[in-house]
Amino acid sequence: MPLDFRNAPVRTVIRAAAPRTTLAAALGHLYPQPGPAPGVHETALVALDAEIAPSASIGPYVTIGSQSRIGPRCSIAAGCTVGNRVTIGEGSRLYANVNIYDAVAIGARAILHSGCVLGADGFGFVLAGDHYEKFPQVGTVILEDDVEIGANSCVDRAALGVTFIGQGTKLDNMVHIGHNCRIGKHVVVAAQTGLSGGVAIDDYAVIGGQVGIGDKARVEARAIVGSGAGILSSKIIRRGQTVWGTPARPLREHLEQLAHVARLPSMHKELQELRSRLAELEARAARE
Repeated sequence: MPLDFRNAPVRTVIRAAAPRTTLAAALGHLYPQPGPAPGVHETALVALDAEIAPSASIGPYVTIGSQSRIGPRCSIAAGCTVGNRVTIGEGSRLYANVNIYDAVAIGARAILHSGCVLGADGFGFVLAGDHYEKFPQVGTVILEDDVEIGANSCVDRAALGVTFIGQGTKLDNMVHIGHNCRIGKHVVVAAQTGLSGGVAIDDYAVIGGQVGIGDKARVEARAIVGSGAGILSSKIIRRGQTVWGTPARPLREHLEQLAHVARLPSMHKELQELRSRLAELEARAARE
């Protein structure tokens, strides 16, 4: 449907159906981020059998392990650690002090902010008599293209199989993704959210900040989970549903319950008055 600017004030106007998206594109052209110069810094430690594309940039004090492959136009900033058998796709950018454990696969144009960790062991232990034994975490982590992960976030490797993050998904700062989670395409997850093991989040879901999701729960496509919500283990949030609260419930139900809670002080006052009146009536009846 064409936009109608006939009633707009007399001034220079840039017409756009999606102003925020268009402004983001314009800012990208007005303020381009200069990439670092290609090459490997003299202080970097690169395994002899690692493959580094000539157009990649490897910063100071970076370590890159055996059989790892760094794609064209990748940028790996100072202090990053890349383990053995890691693949990083074309045009990806790692900011300072990112840690990539062994056998992790990262797609093209990924952005990993400072301090994030991919492929650390999942929280897997078994009770053996009177103590816990570690369950070996022998799986991996796979990131598809155009994934962005915020500062100090952690994505744990699978115990068996894959912890998977789909194309275009964005994780905010201090997000934790547990072992064997599977996150679909174009999901957004706000800061300080934690996913237990085996959680599935389908395409285009939106997860607010400080959400806690129990193990093996599922959030279906295009569902919205409000900030601070808690989703119990094995719970399913249905497609397109908006939920809030702990335990998470449909937004309308959550708001109704909040309204009831807000009325509790006045209800308590009314109850006290009724008790006083009842006590007076009982005393009067006893005298008669």
